[in-house]
Amino acid sequence: MKMPKYQMFGFIALAVVSVASFQNCSQANFSQAPVSLASSTDSAPPEDTTNTPDTGSYDGLKANDITLATNVNVSLSISNASIIAANSGSSLKVQSVGQPNLGTLTSKSSGYDFVSSAVGTATMTYTITDSQNNIASAKITVKVVESSIATAPFYGCNLDGYLYSLDPQTGTVLKTVNLTYNGRKLECSDMAINSSGELFAKDDDESGGYSLYKVDASTGVATHVRGSLVTRGDRAVGMTVGPDGKQFILSEEHNPGSSNQTNSLISIASDGVKSTVIPASAGYTMYGGDVKLLPDGYLYWTITNATSTLCKNAKAGGSQGVLKIDPATKTTKEIACFDKKDIFGLGFASKALYGFSGKGSLVRVDLSTGKTTLIKDTGLVFIGAAANPILW
Repeated sequence: MKMPKYQMFGFIALAVVSVASFQNCSQANFSQAPVSLASSTDSAPPEDTTNTPDTGSYDGLKANDITLATNVNVSLSISNASIIAANSGSSLKVQSVGQPNLGTLTSKSSGYDFVSSAVGTATMTYTITDSQNNIASAKITVKVVESSIATAPFYGCNLDGYLYSLDPQTGTVLKTVNLTYNGRKLECSDMAINSSGELFAKDDDESGGYSLYKVDASTGVATHVRGSLVTRGDRAVGMTVGPDGKQFILSEEHNPGSSNQTNSLISIASDGVKSTVIPASAGYTMYGGDVKLLPDGYLYWTITNATSTLCKNAKAGGSQGVLKIDPATKTTKEIACFDKKDIFGLGFASKALYGFSGKGSLVRVDLSTGKTTLIKDTGLVFIGAAANPILW
């Protein structure tokens, strides 16, 4: 289907390094920040002696902490390949994975299965070896959450009434469920996930001022939270959960389609009270794009070239710039201008910035230059998207 011009992708804040195998949409998703671990001594070992540092790195071998999530009573498959992919070294092998403090870990030929009947956080130590028989150890953390809570790293939605969970590293769709409200298709225009893993969706009902829904991430069944997110006649063009995890921040488009179109950022508190983050008088407009709170605590908002001083000066060839906003002080700074058009969704993964284009291309973005590198043409166009903070 053709995406309406005013629609957008959701910003995607990703916190993954690699992806394991999946079962029932439970995902082994790796945290973006490797741990700082001790290394062996600088002196070379005697010939024919195995190098055995306690943890961390040795001659290029490095073990990183891994963060995963699964629902209670849902088996999570953790492949040896995914553990190896999260680490650095040559010819790596998984030597062992210890038993967790919560739940049960079962060994199989290709890796391990983890399951827990209780909600909580499970930790276990794993050890890897390389071609020189060096060894290194780090920790696997599995967050076990309620059955309705989001556990995949990335979710996408569209006006087609489907909820997709995806592997953002490959663009592979892991699971697709019907997105419904009162048994009927919910036309979704954006999504957001709070720090507890609760998934929310915004509909596309412009005439009603748009409504907010809480979504069961496993079944796609939505429950109405509140209506009239923006003034009727305006458009809600982007949505994110705010810094306190309870408020929602939206980009409100005023006088849509007219020559005096402007955008503002508004905050909606848990009691429905609205306040202004960035006023329309600031002069920013959007074409597609979104606003999202990312792991560094700042809001990132895509703005058109016409309202971006940086893009006007750069003449980079794209159609959007990126505005960084401090939600506490409301100060803004333009930080990038894209070299390609219509890069709507952004997110951090593997210490890099990624985005989705209007044609469904997954790209890596260099924020210091605005240049993009194609990762994969996914073939999917998401009007709304959200990443999962419980995996950050």
